[in-house]
Amino acid sequence: MTAAIIAHDADSDTDDLYEASPIRRSRASRAEMEARHDRLVELAEEHQPCSVRHLFYRAVVDQMPGIGKDIRGYAKVQRAVLALRRAGRIPYSWIVDNSRAAFRLDLWSDTSDFLEDMAGLYRRDLWDRSPHRIEVWCESDSIAGTLLDVTSRWRVPLYPIRGQSSETFVYNAVESWLAEPARQPVVLYVGDHDPAGMEIERALASKMRAFSEGNLDEEPDFLRLAVTWRQVEEFDLPGTTPKKEYEFPLAVEAEALPPHVLRGLVDDAIAAYVDPDELQALLTVERAERASLKEFAEAFTS
Repeated sequence: MTAAIIAHDADSDTDDLYEASPIRRSRASRAEMEARHDRLVELAEEHQPCSVRHLFYRAVVDQMPGIGKDIRGYAKVQRAVLALRRAGRIPYSWIVDNSRAAFRLDLWSDTSDFLEDMAGLYRRDLWDRSPHRIEVWCESDSIAGTLLDVTSRWRVPLYPIRGQSSETFVYNAVESWLAEPARQPVVLYVGDHDPAGMEIERALASKMRAFSEGNLDEEPDFLRLAVTWRQVEEFDLPGTTPKKEYEFPLAVEAEALPPHVLRGLVDDAIAAYVDPDELQALLTVERAERASLKEFAEAFTS
């Protein structure tokens, strides 16, 4: 029986569980290491922004020599990516890590500096007149970092729950729904396809419905975008033997999906709730309003 080992990525990701490989592999030659590094740079450029875990899965799917679906393979990718970033071959901006956060105040040198920043930050609420409240929830910080560009562009909230979500976290989110009970909440969910991941999803949906029951005109719509078993088959996603019995033969992490595919799934799902003509009209008004704010800021500082 192989031993279960907890892998901790000190640079990019959170803890997870892998099974150690019983096979001892020989050390890679210099030429093999250089080839591995070259390919990791290519994969990072192709899939950025992404987490180290995403790159690991891309290396596994790519059948990169010496990289197995185990703790050793993950550690090799982790070390290589860190070295490549320090060497300047992989820009730091290509690798995301949302597992650590800094708390700081926004500060300005004076009121004119503040006004200029606010004018540049102004964004209209694209969903102000929508009958829906769109939110993206995901199981891990790793996935959140990969999706942030999409959710920011669509101006929808992104909630990484980090495993089983706390009741306080869910309650606070649902409280914002209750302020506008006529709008139907739509939760687009991304999580692992394994026994734990399915239970995390069920518990989250149950808490949301319990906290909002009887207080909304329509019940929240909860949709699992990824990972689905259809996607596992369609993309031939790598997985492991499930640690608990469930109705599928593989346990598959959300990071097994190529980042561009995952971003596309979320992008398309959000776009389905948008009227393109109304969106363009709102963006036109926003550009005019932002220009007016900048003119005001310039007049104030002159």
